[in-house]
Amino acid sequence: MERLDVVGYSKFYDGPPAPPLRRLQRGLKGLLNNRVTLVQEDNIRQISVRKLRLPGFLDALVQDVWVWLTLRAHLAAFYRLGIVYAPESALLARYLQRSGRIEHLIYHDIDYYPYVSNRHKRIVAWRERTVVRAADAVISVSRPLVGLRREQGAKTVVYLPNGVDFTHFHTAHNQRRTATPTLLYVGTLDRRWGVDLPILAMPLVLERLPEARLLIAGSGPAESELRALAAKQNVDHAVSFLGFVPYPELPDVMSRAEIGLATSRADIFRQYASPLKLVEYMAAGLPVICSGGGEAEMMIDESQAGITIPFAPEDFAEATCQLLTDRAKLAARRQAAIEYARSRSWEKLLQDFNAFAAQTWSPAGVESPALLTQS
Repeated sequence: MERLDVVGYSKFYDGPPAPPLRRLQRGLKGLLNNRVTLVQEDNIRQISVRKLRLPGFLDALVQDVWVWLTLRAHLAAFYRLGIVYAPESALLARYLQRSGRIEHLIYHDIDYYPYVSNRHKRIVAWRERTVVRAADAVISVSRPLVGLRREQGAKTVVYLPNGVDFTHFHTAHNQRRTATPTLLYVGTLDRRWGVDLPILAMPLVLERLPEARLLIAGSGPAESELRALAAKQNVDHAVSFLGFVPYPELPDVMSRAEIGLATSRADIFRQYASPLKLVEYMAAGLPVICSGGGEAEMMIDESQAGITIPFAPEDFAEATCQLLTDRAKLAARRQAAIEYARSRSWEKLLQDFNAFAAQTWSPAGVESPALLTQS
């Protein structure tokens, strides 16, 4: 790629906490003096646009009209390829496409945004459908998203899942040192992610494996509730809350476990999501106990790198004890996990994307920039 323009957005006010009037003053000053920021590094130009502060549905409806009016003087006259992330850039993408400034439009489909959005879900859903139908191709991170986008009228849909920094997480397998049967959850502590299930199941697990332990690495709104649940279940001696663990330290935590947990409740988000957590566990040599359906269960079933279960303590306890008491089965699932994660390294997926993009945009020898919009 000869040149790449990367467009991102900054908030109306992006400073420290301050009284409302102070935030308004600073935000207006930013609009006057620092509306657009450009940073050039080699053949990549980063363009940041400061957003307006708009009330309610106006923000969801017309924010990218402002972005377009602000950006157009700074963009190239023509882009061979435009890649759009998130429906907040849907109308901007359409303006660029209809004005002839983008030849090929790709929508990188990483989430089901009407569920992710806390407000104006119908407007977000309309934006999402708009960019899906307008795009020359949609690249979806999960197979349920592939099916949804085809139903919504996408011209071409390609399945390209989330990947993993295999080398980083595989150090956990090489350094594994646990002699204690240990379960691990890594992630946000939120009711949706079902971290209460292993706690509820621990009395049943401890009946068969008294030395079993559960590590919970993360923080979130449900932390105090989960701590109270562990005490109520009389398993707080077997459950350790590690708090937030920085990304560089995750392999060390994973080296202390034998099974990774992804026991989400079934909902629309889980149905369409492509969880990074699963392939990170797998790269670390951790078989996974999984619930919640969607892409996550598909990954476990096709990889044979764990066990999928209904969201019930009895089923969780049975799956846990089945793996931890059958070392041959545990070893086989661990090896399957490693091989599956190796096939989903970011390097491998980048090769797949480059091969697809090369077929989508320019003939060899034609120089023109590409445009990438980010949330």
